[in-house]
Amino acid sequence: MGLRLYHFLRFVVRPFLPRVETTWEVPFDGRPCVFVCNHDRAMGPLEMAVNFPLVDESRIWIFADPLSRETTPAYVRQDHWWNETSRLAPFYNAVIPPVVSVLLPPILRSVPHVPVYHDIRAVRTMKETLRVLRDEKQHIVIFPEIPTGYGEHSTDKINEGFLNLLPMYRKLTGEELKIWPIHLDARAHALRVKAPIVWDAGRSLEEQVPELSRQILNGMFQ
Repeated sequence: MGLRLYHFLRFVVRPFLPRVETTWEVPFDGRPCVFVCNHDRAMGPLEMAVNFPLVDESRIWIFADPLSRETTPAYVRQDHWWNETSRLAPFYNAVIPPVVSVLLPPILRSVPHVPVYHDIRAVRTMKETLRVLRDEKQHIVIFPEIPTGYGEHSTDKINEGFLNLLPMYRKLTGEELKIWPIHLDARAHALRVKAPIVWDAGRSLEEQVPELSRQILNGMFQ
């Protein structure tokens, strides 16, 4: 039922999305990797789940909270779905979360994904991601931006936890895991895949995190 629902929804939604041209700064090597994309409101997740050329070879990192009907309301209220200064904010706060909790979880669960946890279960996220990369030879799509308000995300900092995949993947496979930044400009109908970022295995990850974060930010926004 899950995949059938996803393919049906993708078929229904695709005609309503603007045609986006995907360009690659360098040819893709086909190896399992991590794609990091900007949100551009909700268009980033939509385009990556519907029109990205490698969508059928990829899994998307999705927060675990909106995958469950019980935890979706709190997630919606905390994720800046509406302007909190609006006079209608109390109405939105009362009506939108329970409605979304019915509609959103089955849709998200149908998308090929890896659940992302932010507690002790984060270990499960990393293990499942490594399994998908190594055993299924599929790619991972991540949206590392940090929401800062209604329709806004930080352009100075990203969630950096996923960078731990780099040494973990190398230890598991002996190979380097590349990060391919993607800049989506929905208004320009452009999806630009930038040259991959590769960490230096000869240096500690901790030392490289600021440098890697800046390269990722530059790739997603320039």
